Amino acid sequence: MLEIERLTKLFSLNSGCDNVSLMCRKGEIHGVLGRNGSGKTTLFRCLLKLIPCDDGEVRLDSSMPAIRQYGYLPEERSVISDLRVTEMIDFFASLKQMSKNEKKDEKAVWLRKLECEHLEFKRLRECSKGNQQKVQLICSLIHRPDVLILDEPLTGLDVSNVRLFKQVIADYAHRDKIVLLSSHQYEEIEPLCDYLTVLDKSKVILQGKLRDIKRNHPTKTVSVSEDAHMIYALQKGVVDVRQEGNTTKYICKNESDALNIATLALKNRDGRTIKVESLTLKELVGDQH
Repeated sequence: MLEIERLTKLFSLNSGCDNVSLMCRKGEIHGVLGRNGSGKTTLFRCLLKLIPCDDGEVRLDSSMPAIRQYGYLPEERSVISDLRVTEMIDFFASLKQMSKNEKKDEKAVWLRKLECEHLEFKRLRECSKGNQQKVQLICSLIHRPDVLILDEPLTGLDVSNVRLFKQVIADYAHRDKIVLLSSHQYEEIEPLCDYLTVLDKSKVILQGKLRDIKRNHPTKTVSVSEDAHMIYALQKGVVDVRQEGNTTKYICKNESDALNIATLALKNRDGRTIKVESLTLKELVGDQH
């Protein structure tokens, strides 16, 4: 278990982290979300002891040596372009004090899982940005840390690599590991996250199990396909209407109003698709700002 209690690190104009607390259990993926400058990266750097905290405590239940407890994929790409892929992975493994046999075995595992075996002897400058990101992920995983911290891991990846990263991240968490994940691609990470902490101006403004947050939020949506004329826009409880392709999405004050819209739509269904849903993660986070 990872416990962060009242962690504070403030810079000028009160940017950074202010009294941030959260708890992560093994096997969980915890999304840390917020706008640029909200404090996400500061939080991660404090956990990694890259910068000192002003106040607060961090407790991690781990039997690993301290140097191996955390793995980190930073937002900025930081590959050493003149090194070969295998050389860079070996370098990071050495920093974690891995033995020669450990390095060999783990490198083979992660090169295969990230579909990078064919890149092993290529120089980083010869690799695409997506493949460079894969190598950085391997460097953060090679020592199998108890806590994996991923700062915007999906940025710049194509669809197939996003899918691969999500699978690797989910599989890793399910091995009794903790994953802290920051991303602006809310639609991609929503299926991954068990818990959520939203930061704004250095403070926690929303926190809890994602399922509970969605269930307890009063606002619900009704999506109706082939509804170009938005025929339910003036119904009671509709606070916003959005068109997404050939589908109209009605944002309703509460579940009762949403069910009323859905009932009306069902009477005129004529083959159309009708869905009543909670807000998406993107809508939930946006609603807090």
